[in-house]
Amino acid sequence: MHHHILESELTHLERVIAGAPQEPFSLAYWRDRVEHLKTSPQAPLYRNRIARLVQMVAELDAA
Repeated sequence: MHHHILESELTHLERVIAGAPQEPFSLAYWRDRVEHLKTSPQAPLYRNRIARLVQMVAELDAA
């Protein structure tokens, strides 16, 4: 994934997931989007942000 696309995707997910979306998309949808980022060749550069997103989804799931 190109650096700018990955940055844009991370920024979007951080903003949307922080808003605790439950509709129209399920938490499984957001979890899958975050997990997909882990497969990016540049993911090590963004490891902390991706881990934080994983944690955010897990917290929403537990609530």
